[in-house]
Amino acid sequence: MKGKCALPAVLTAVFCFASLAFGKDYPVKVLLPGNWADPTAVKVGSDYYLTANNDDHIPSVMVFHSRDLRRWEPMGYASPREGQSLATDIVRYGDKLYIYGGGGRNVWAMVSERPYGQWSQRATVQSPEPYGIDAGHIADEQGNRYLYSSGGLVGAISRDGLEAVSAPRHVYDGWPIPESIAIECFCLESPKLFKRGDWYYMVSAQGGTAGPTTSHMAVVARSMNVMGPWEESPHNPLIWTESASEAWWSKGHATLIEGSGGHWYAIYHGYPNGQRTFGRCTLISPVKWTVDGWPVIAATWPDGWEEGVEVSWPLSDEFDRPGLSMQWQSLHRLDLQRYHFRDDGLEVSAAGDEPGDSFPLTVNPKNLAYEVETELTIEGDVTAGLILFYSPQAYVSFGLSHEGRLFRHLRKFPGQSRANRSDVLTCSQKRIKLRLRNDHQDASAYYQDTEGRWVKLERSDDISGLQHNVYGGFLSIRPGIFAAGQDTATFTYFRYRPL
Repeated sequence: MKGKCALPAVLTAVFCFASLAFGKDYPVKVLLPGNWADPTAVKVGSDYYLTANNDDHIPSVMVFHSRDLRRWEPMGYASPREGQSLATDIVRYGDKLYIYGGGGRNVWAMVSERPYGQWSQRATVQSPEPYGIDAGHIADEQGNRYLYSSGGLVGAISRDGLEAVSAPRHVYDGWPIPESIAIECFCLESPKLFKRGDWYYMVSAQGGTAGPTTSHMAVVARSMNVMGPWEESPHNPLIWTESASEAWWSKGHATLIEGSGGHWYAIYHGYPNGQRTFGRCTLISPVKWTVDGWPVIAATWPDGWEEGVEVSWPLSDEFDRPGLSMQWQSLHRLDLQRYHFRDDGLEVSAAGDEPGDSFPLTVNPKNLAYEVETELTIEGDVTAGLILFYSPQAYVSFGLSHEGRLFRHLRKFPGQSRANRSDVLTCSQKRIKLRLRNDHQDASAYYQDTEGRWVKLERSDDISGLQHNVYGGFLSIRPGIFAAGQDTATFTYFRYRPL
């Protein structure tokens, strides 16, 4: 089973979706490819900090840093033991950064002091009445602080940002969406607020996050007072997918931020055209201001944006150092006691009975076409291998069992047993190399035979249905490794290669 591998680990990549470079009416660049939804960013001097959402994967709330909005470095997870679920807002108040998230009676805050590398544990913002979801922070010129949330609710909070001092009340109805636009729901959410000149501006999401391609949007309102009344922009919606022919679907959920030279930008998310399984990427577009003080998307980029956006985000792992690398996450639960670093790789203690309920370790892919490879050894009663994972109910797995079976399992369409198939080959070995390929939502499986040759299984699968509009959850297909059963499997390496 020895064989040479030509899949080098990726250390730093320049991401370029060549066919997805521009939307229909305005320029778009990809800041974070993959499922990095609900982006929020803040400027502190010449530094920028950004977070985005991987939903209920743990760890969560990755914080990225940049000096120019084009080159981004991951700093680490602000919430290493919990999932994020709902959208967050990252803001500056004084010399501290705050991240707000959650909703209802469980709005929470985390705080970090310079140099912003360590974050406090989540603290619940105690309130006499529940908020909506997707908290958005703003402070007035006197330093009074307020939290907005979905549904146009706002309440005053304490100067330390950790306690409500008034019950939230309704002050904003949202932009009246024309009936001609196909939407998922009205869903006034994700308020992001800032002050420019004499005006407070609020950028909100409406229309529903998925559903029809035209549903999602970002709308702008302004007021002379933090509490309103709010005036709608005559240029709404600021961000929107007008038709399914555009490069990005369901664009919306925007944060406006000022860059160098007085240039402004909108940071938001969207699905690649026809690729909802990929999740919502973090996108950026240039913004200009009208003479009467409204933001609109600019037709051209400022100087300096000719080059591609760079993000340092490795996905391969040789398992040659202790501790899980930052690319690894697990949906709903991460039990670090399951993982042991040995001289020959990562030993994983099995969990669950099937690949889907084994809490697989997965990474957030950055390409629409890629393949992953591993070499694994099984010990005892265990089934282990590679997985393309959406949720415990929707995935493709390819693995080796203690019974001497090499199998591929497609699980989709709950309640239809005919759609849950396994292809089985006899395999007497306990050590094997496997590959799984996701080529624009077509999944194929490969194994290396005893002569060192890669063999493709006959059947490939269309996995375009493994997405939110079918299963819910706002998740995405993620490649990774799994171990189900009672004993252990050791993974020598995990290698990710763009196609």
